[in-house]
Amino acid sequence: MGCSLLLLSRYERKGPSSRVRHYNYLPALREAGFDVTVAPLLTDAYLDSLFRGERAGVGMLLKCYARRLRHLIDARRYDLIWVEKEALPWLPARIERAFFGDRPVIIDYDDPWFIRYAGHPNVLVRALLGHKMEALVAQAEAVTAGSRVIADWARAAPARRVVEMPSVVDTALYPVEPLPTEGPFTIGWIGTLKNEPFLQLIAEPLRQLTARFGARLRVIGGSGRFDLPGVAIDRVAWSEATEVQELARCHVGVMPLTDGDWERGKCGYKLVQYMAAGRAAVASPVGPNATIVVHGKTGFVAATAEEWVTALAELATDRARAQAMGQAARRRIEGSYSLDAMAPRLVELLNSALLPGARRRIASDLELVAK
Repeated sequence: MGCSLLLLSRYERKGPSSRVRHYNYLPALREAGFDVTVAPLLTDAYLDSLFRGERAGVGMLLKCYARRLRHLIDARRYDLIWVEKEALPWLPARIERAFFGDRPVIIDYDDPWFIRYAGHPNVLVRALLGHKMEALVAQAEAVTAGSRVIADWARAAPARRVVEMPSVVDTALYPVEPLPTEGPFTIGWIGTLKNEPFLQLIAEPLRQLTARFGARLRVIGGSGRFDLPGVAIDRVAWSEATEVQELARCHVGVMPLTDGDWERGKCGYKLVQYMAAGRAAVASPVGPNATIVVHGKTGFVAATAEEWVTALAELATDRARAQAMGQAARRRIEGSYSLDAMAPRLVELLNSALLPGARRRIASDLELVAK
């Protein structure tokens, strides 16, 4: 029997953060000898209502918390506990830590979750939970951080060990298709309802591209109702099974962001997806965006409306350069933002966090398999 690992993910598979930063690693972890129990907090039904812009009912949330408590009661029988963000949202750190005992805990953040409570408008929430995340990471064996902002915060908390792990893709699932040769210049954006408003930041550049080149904006996911006057929009429902094919229908991918505290801590996953699909990316120079995109080689960073217009117009008029940038973008993802590149780092971290007895057991099991 391998090492027993309890994964306390926030969502089921429809949840982008859980899927990208946890579920996609499960085959590699199981191959490395980890016996993983997946215990999500929030259901796909909850996410469906969230993506529709609806509030989840109290009954649904109570059922989610009841399921989480059932898993927490058994947490101490596992060799290792892997937490996405927090185990019990809106409850103090000492309550969820009480369930873990002396079990080693790894906590993952793909967004600056510490802002959620520390910057909450309600003074009671700030008083009770404002330093919850610092308390959690200070007691954790290690923290995995999706961005430099999160990593710096965790080190200051202080966390015992911090490992920067960007959000990555399984490049085997992203076959690179040639740029479309027929139809209009297509600007792609993929995301959820809550991130659609960022597209307002480039409304004028998009209008200019529409007027000059007959460009269209392809919104993959979102609400299905988003509109920008003067911009031709194709709305496509998101599905894990079709997202790569939908990206292949685009000539370029965009990621506009405001320069705020939350946005600086994001992981830039949209850019990783565009580039994995062999598409150049244009992004606001916020947080990790300017690191993921190599300006002038794998895409462009654009801070002003004029820079957005210039970047998109260049890709619209010079398809050969757009193709070359897309190929360079794919190579960058393969080297630094792929599952193949990052899985060994996660396996090493989880192994190092195990108590000595569990570490010896997993090594013995792998030796038997090798024989």
